[in-house]
Amino acid sequence: MSSDARGVRHRVRRHPERGHYDVDSIDAILDEALVCHLGVVIRGEPWVLPTIHARVGDQVYVHGAVAAASLKAMASPAVCCLTVTLVDGLVLARSAFNHSLNYRSVVVRGFGTLVSDPVEKLMALKALVEHVAPGRWEDARPPSPLELRATQMVRLPLAGAIAKMRTGPVKDDVEDLGWPHWAGVLPLQVTAGAVEPDSQMANPTAPTPEYLANYVRARR
Repeated sequence: MSSDARGVRHRVRRHPERGHYDVDSIDAILDEALVCHLGVVIRGEPWVLPTIHARVGDQVYVHGAVAAASLKAMASPAVCCLTVTLVDGLVLARSAFNHSLNYRSVVVRGFGTLVSDPVEKLMALKALVEHVAPGRWEDARPPSPLELRATQMVRLPLAGAIAKMRTGPVKDDVEDLGWPHWAGVLPLQVTAGAVEPDSQMANPTAPTPEYLANYVRARR
């Protein structure tokens, strides 16, 4: 475990060699992932919901409408769980049993806190926009006071967050190496397509911003 870990409360038990507890690994995965899944209990039933997140230092923020039950549950006294997963490749073994994925994931468990300070809320909203498209915040209208009041923001500390990764080639059993089937890894990555300008832009000839024309969600 790296000395700069935030404090490990849990450890990876299945394939413990894939567990990573250092801050750099955890932050890099959170910063690259576009979507997280938030696990909460709502009225006695478990829910896992996709949403957008943004990391700021040792905290991760999620947002939604003020009436969002998931965020209210996240900010309740109950423990919640936030996870992200990045798929880097399909691992195609000779045997069906040994097929796998190359991936990087993070699990964050803890108690969420509702953000009431408008300055912190605005900072977190900026972080969310910049997380999706760095450079976009300065290229958009800022939230109005009414929009800020209509937005609920919750932060979750990264203390005890853990990462789990699988990298590398196929791991077949020795007795399967003689099978004639193709085996190997098919790398995967997120790539941006051609931009689609909105038909109602005030300036239809406005050039595509550089941060979109050269958008890359590369491994960090």
